[in-house]
Amino acid sequence: MASTQWTGLDGLEALGLLSTGLLLRRGDRRACLASAATSALLLVDAWFDTMTAAPGSDFTQAALMAVFAEVPLAVACAVLATRTFPRPGR
Repeated sequence: MASTQWTGLDGLEALGLLSTGLLLRRGDRRACLASAATSALLLVDAWFDTMTAAPGSDFTQAALMAVFAEVPLAVACAVLATRTFPRPGR
């Protein structure tokens, strides 16, 4: 059963990244919302992966995935959300 939840979370992350890209490509101002939500999902995934991993190789794999994939991508999404946030007069 736990596998289903992880698959669902990963699916939401992929959907968020795809939505962000498509909205950016169309020049849609809502890209900042998709990017911010995706950033939050990636951070939650990194947190739960590392906190629920068994000691040893499972934890090492979760930590490496967090450090080299999920957290950097979350930061990139957060920066993108900040830079694309609509401001008056812009």
